[in-house]
Amino acid sequence: MVAVLAEGFLDAPCPRVGLTITGLGIGESVVTLWRSADGEREPVSGQRRITLNDASFITDYHAPVGRPVTYEVEVISGPNGPSRTIADPVTLDTGKVGFIMDPLIPQSAVPVVGDPDNNGDLFIRGEALAALEYAADMSIFKIMGQDKPMALFGQRMAEMNLNTSMGTRSAEQNARLKKLLRSTAQLLFRPSPEWGRLELSGTLFIGNAKAIQMPVNVLMGGDITWWDMVSDVVQAPAVKVLTAIFTYGDVQILMDTYQQKQDLMAGKTYLDDLKSPIG
Repeated sequence: MVAVLAEGFLDAPCPRVGLTITGLGIGESVVTLWRSADGEREPVSGQRRITLNDASFITDYHAPVGRPVTYEVEVISGPNGPSRTIADPVTLDTGKVGFIMDPLIPQSAVPVVGDPDNNGDLFIRGEALAALEYAADMSIFKIMGQDKPMALFGQRMAEMNLNTSMGTRSAEQNARLKKLLRSTAQLLFRPSPEWGRLELSGTLFIGNAKAIQMPVNVLMGGDITWWDMVSDVVQAPAVKVLTAIFTYGDVQILMDTYQQKQDLMAGKTYLDDLKSPIG
């Protein structure tokens, strides 16, 4: 019988959910992992129609923060046949802190707060997230002899021209944000529901074509910098996230011999070692 356990982790590189899947049976199983939050159900990034054997540990670095999230394991085919298994809800309790990051690099995550009074934190500007625009392509055709034209509509798009302007109060946070914006034009925005601004989805992939940096009082010895940004909600990147929290090099540095690694693994399962290879 398939079982799935969802666990929240708040340490580096960023808040995330770890999924322990067991009981698939010996042999290959084709599986899709689904995530449900805020009434929306969508596949976990990179985890659609994947192949697993008996058990696995999978990390969701794109999980929404500050709200209950439910995961479902859909077995499409495998030794025990098709099935659906739902894990107990899990919440990444980050308080009033959200995150902005490169969706393919969890280590790039930068914390964001909705309150500009938190000194040193990257914060959402007052005018940001004030309105959502939903546009649709439309063509108007005038018909001879008719006083009303004909309209042809396309699909209405997701949120567009979303003001995501931010501000920084420290040189360190400004440098982190600048490095992130220079590295990619597609970002993952994970807003906190405690900000109380609009009803934003907990996982927003946004395209940001232009970011304008405006030092406010840097020339007078201050550290306040404003970043003007307008973003469109876009599709998630169609590529699997592959990142190592611990590398073979880390293990080699922390342990003198392979026997030390074997001793550390004594009594642990393969899944335990995947979760924490050096402790």
